[in-house]
Amino acid sequence: MILALLLPLMTFAADWGGMEVKMWSDGDITWADFKGVTPSEKNAPVSAFECTLDVKKEDLGNGRMYFAYAYMVKLQSYVTDTVIATPARLRYHQLQFDALEVMRRRLQNDIVMGMDDEQVKERLTYYRNVYLDQLADIDRETDYGTNDSKVVAWEYFTQKNLEQMPVPESPQSVPSNWGYGLSVGLGGIFPIGDISDTFDGNFTFNAGLIGSYRRLQLQATVSYGQPGLNNRNVYGEFDPDGRPAVDVLDNNASFIDITVSLGYSVVKTHRFSMTPHFGLFWGKYKWNATFLEWSLDEETGDYVSRVTGTETRKFHDVNWMAGIDFDIKLHTARSHDDFWFGRREQLTSSLRITPYVAHAVYNEHNPSVKGYYVGVTVSYFGLARALKLR
Repeated sequence: MILALLLPLMTFAADWGGMEVKMWSDGDITWADFKGVTPSEKNAPVSAFECTLDVKKEDLGNGRMYFAYAYMVKLQSYVTDTVIATPARLRYHQLQFDALEVMRRRLQNDIVMGMDDEQVKERLTYYRNVYLDQLADIDRETDYGTNDSKVVAWEYFTQKNLEQMPVPESPQSVPSNWGYGLSVGLGGIFPIGDISDTFDGNFTFNAGLIGSYRRLQLQATVSYGQPGLNNRNVYGEFDPDGRPAVDVLDNNASFIDITVSLGYSVVKTHRFSMTPHFGLFWGKYKWNATFLEWSLDEETGDYVSRVTGTETRKFHDVNWMAGIDFDIKLHTARSHDDFWFGRREQLTSSLRITPYVAHAVYNEHNPSVKGYYVGVTVSYFGLARALKLR
């Protein structure tokens, strides 16, 4: 029973993404492949096998080409009871599958000779019909697989066809060497040295863009946080009597850093990778300063201050950074539809843990604020790589 072959031709060049299938090239079928629901009718056959012939247009990198596929539709194939389903019955279904593979090879060899879309569609219809006619002959002569001698004869005929017919090259989708992705996450950055005398460490929100080629990885990450101020008079401004002439309006400053680095994966397995990277670190602090004016309170005899104005102040620096990305792969999937440049993509998600160190010298003012940072980020990292055929 090959009902899948009777589907409308609107399935032409369709992606079977949602269906659970088994390619002929995956090996002989077993009863475990029959995952469909048994019909409720009492006279339903012991088993039913659904397979189909289809084509897909794949990207070869330098153009697109049709490839023919012969596959079993598992959820439309069923067995009522593997106890009463004999090996001979399974052998009969395998014969059906082998006969379909003969048609696939014929179709693929025709495609290789050169065809446009309409011609491929016509040949697909032709070989589907030829297969249905041959299947009817097999069913009639073998009495639906119960005549062992006829099954053997058809097996011999089919195997000879497979042996004598050259196997057309089947596409193998592999990810390209180039990839791109992004990351989002949380982290913390903590200053050491003069910077810590002025600003506290802080938690950060971060996002990044990644480009990769084989084991090389170029990434740019931006982080934002709000550190507290340990020195409310950063530049040491005092009035003639030694009282601070500047304070801060808010208790926190804003801090943003951007890193651009190049790394190389020294360890790269199916589930884990470790990538040291080195690059540039741009850090910027910004805070709101208030100008103070002091006067003597005649009632208390104390000097009190009042705010005479506010000003946004900031400083920044470009320096070096170094870190190590530890990527733990969570999931890998392949897109069913084309993404960029008309290609399908392999999508990989990972948990990325990145400890790093950076240097900064904010020496635009006197006294200078300089030191090091120790930081860590934990982010969700996604990478996409275009699929190509080889």
